[in-house]
Formats: sequence, C-alpha cells, structure tokens
Amino acid sequence: MSFIEVKNVCFSYGDTTNAVDGVSFNIEKGTYTTIIGHNGSGKSTLAKLMAGLLTIKSGEIIIDGVKVCEENLPKIREKLGIVFQNPDNQFIGSTVKDDIAFGLENRKVDPSKMDDIILEYATKVGLANYLNKEPQNMSGGQKQRVAIAGVLAMQPNIIIFDEATSMLDPKGRKEIKSFMYELSKNPDFTIISITHDIEEVMQSEDCVVLNNGKLYMHDKPENVFVHPEELRKIKLDIPFIELVKEALAKKKIKVKEDSIKGVVKELCQYRSKN
Repeated sequence: MSFIEVKNVCFSYGDTTNAVDGVSFNIEKGTYTTIIGHNGSGKSTLAKLMAGLLTIKSGEIIIDGVKVCEENLPKIREKLGIVFQNPDNQFIGSTVKDDIAFGLENRKVDPSKMDDIILEYATKVGLANYLNKEPQNMSGGQKQRVAIAGVLAMQPNIIIFDEATSMLDPKGRKEIKSFMYELSKNPDFTIISITHDIEEVMQSEDCVVLNNGKLYMHDKPENVFVHPEELRKIKLDIPFIELVKEALAKKKIKVKEDSIKGVVKELCQYRSKN
C-alpha cells in the first residue's frame, strides 16, 4: 500500500464538467512530488481534495491508511498541512509569534510548552529574531516562511505547497524553493508541490501532469521532459535541455534519444544539488 493513494477521483464545482476527472496515482512516503498543468487543469482543486478542504464527488483518497472524508478530517489534518499561494491571506495573528501559536492553540498544546515550540520552528525557517514583528511589514518570502513555520509546528507528515512561490519576487522564490528542497531531504516529510516552475519540477523525484482535469502523465521528471511536443500540446514550458536538443536537430546534428534522456537526468540531479 502506498502512503497516499488517489483512486479514480472526480470533483466538479456544481456544473456538468469535472474539474478533476477520474484521476488516479500513488505517492510514496518521504518523496518529493510536483503536480503540474496549465491554468484550470485541476492542480489546486486536487490539492484541496487531498487536504479535505473540498468534498470528493466520486472515487477516494487514502492517506496513510485513512480515507479522506468528513468524519476523518481531524485525523487527516494531523497528518497533512498546506501552504497556500498568497502569504497575505494566511495570517491570523498580529505578530509572527501569534501566527505560529494559532494552530498550536487549536491543537490544545500545553501553553507552558508553546514558547519553546514556536522558537524551534521559527528558527528552522530562519525567523527566530522576527517573533514580535508584524507580518505586514515583512517581505513576501519572509511571510511565506512564517506560513511554513506555522505548518511545521503542527508536525504533519505531509506538506502541500499550493503554488507557494508564484506570487513572490525572484529572491523570495529562491528562498522558498531552497527551503522546500531542504525539507524534501528529510525522510519524515512527504512533500507535494503544485507548481508552474520547471526548475522546481526538476528538483523533485516524481511528477504528476494534469490536463483538463485528467491525468496526462505520471513519471520521474527526466522521463516527462523527454516528450516536449506532448507538453507543448497542453501549454506547458519546456526545459532548456529540450530546447537545446531541438536547436541541434535544426542544424541536423543527430543526438540519440537515450543520450538526451541521460543529459536531462544529470541536469535534474545537478539542479537538486545546487
């Protein structure tokens, strides 16, 4: 049994068209999976279904042996945390400390232990000196790190990043992507990232591609990206290495498919290390 099982899941927003349409795939424990697709492909909807924020129309999602359904939501939310796209929409408290404390209070953590927990997770995201700072006076990357600290403090096994870097400036994106990759090295965490960022996809171990609500591909990134024409059909970006391959082909320089696949794999590994 896989750690996360998505089985023939369907969901619609009240009309006849399914936003998620018969999607099935598995995710193994301790892995880093990216979910990609054009706008409206069902990525964020699927993330919300996994987190129990939307109710599945048909099919099922099972997380660590527990079915995602209304009666099991307390168990699911002990296992899973989600970081959303816009950090400005995630703050509850008036300070960083208050914001991290909010989830702990809901979990009825012993108040005498809360200060130590808050400091521990603020330190993990590099914000130990910002606990009394007001979030609105922080940069986008810092705000997103506060949101991550709040999720980490809840000690979930699974963290979903729902386009968590898309509204940040280049510096903020780099900070959060780097932090996500460091988290992914910890086998205690299973990371799922909804993203448009091809560089981030190349850092992941597994890639789910959606198109019009349906599963289009599911494979390792180096295997997904050796199909550039298929990806172009569904309006996705192509990694630089595939653009190089096409440029070589136009000059009638022959390159074996296996050789390109190896280069893509090496590039993925290189990106992950740097």
